[in-house]
Amino acid sequence: MPVLAAVEGGGTTYVVAIARDKPENIIERASFPTTTPEETLNKCKAWLKQRSFDALGIATFGPVDPRTSSKTYGHITKTPKKLWRDADVVGALDIFGVPVKFDTDVNAPALSEYRAMIDKGEDPSCVAYATVGTGVGVGLVVNGAPVHGLLHPEAGHACVPRYPNDTFEGHNPSLNCPGWAEVEAMCASGALAKRAGLADTSGLKDLPDDHEVWDVAAHYLAALCANLILVVSPEKIVLSGGVMLRKSLFPKIRAKTVEYLNGYIPVPAVASAKAAATLIVPSPHGNNAGIIGALTLAQDALSTSSSPCRLSMMG
Repeated sequence: MPVLAAVEGGGTTYVVAIARDKPENIIERASFPTTTPEETLNKCKAWLKQRSFDALGIATFGPVDPRTSSKTYGHITKTPKKLWRDADVVGALDIFGVPVKFDTDVNAPALSEYRAMIDKGEDPSCVAYATVGTGVGVGLVVNGAPVHGLLHPEAGHACVPRYPNDTFEGHNPSLNCPGWAEVEAMCASGALAKRAGLADTSGLKDLPDDHEVWDVAAHYLAALCANLILVVSPEKIVLSGGVMLRKSLFPKIRAKTVEYLNGYIPVPAVASAKAAATLIVPSPHGNNAGIIGALTLAQDALSTSSSPCRLSMMG
């Protein structure tokens, strides 16, 4: 029975976990604040050194370099988190003598969501996974494999039309798209807190469901969903992350997505807001979606390794 290990690197928290036999069967986990690369990755390594496992999956916020032939493979690259720019995540963690697989913290859960659909007897060709929290990230699986292409999807930074009468300048935008708006800069948790006049994001949970920020967030996320449908035609769009714990957002996003598509896509899943409940969904893994995604990478690393090995605990 294989033992899988994983590291999920988020903007505020790094999570480590051990699963037995399959990614969903987590038997141990821990989390550490995302501070500096050296401090955070050392804590992850120290935790892993005390455990035995057969393969390691690493999924982290990006942009990252997932190209194994590249000199900067396994690095975080041009992230807004300046302390983490050029951090060699794989180099720091690939020290255990086991197979390793690396991807973004959204491609990895997109893969696990795809596999969950397969396990239920569905046959999707494309699944999108978006996390909405400290940032907005989108992962894509097409024909069974995570999309990389030039680098990897960065649809959380897509530029979309502004919400009517929205004069908000954006919270830490990365792109230059005059007259439009970058999704992450407009509706990530920091942007929503700033819009609501909150000191920090912790106050978002106390806002009522009818607060205007949720209509604004729904607009930008629906515009993102509509563009994903138009560009990659996913059979499922999974929305996760801290902001999406606000369950009242789902019906708003579905309704606006259908409105923006304006009947152009003639399929039942976007014929109405009610029908879109089968398309735009929360993750069945809840808050474990990210770490289960990273464990899915470990599972793949093991299955593609010609000589899987078992690590004994390191002193």
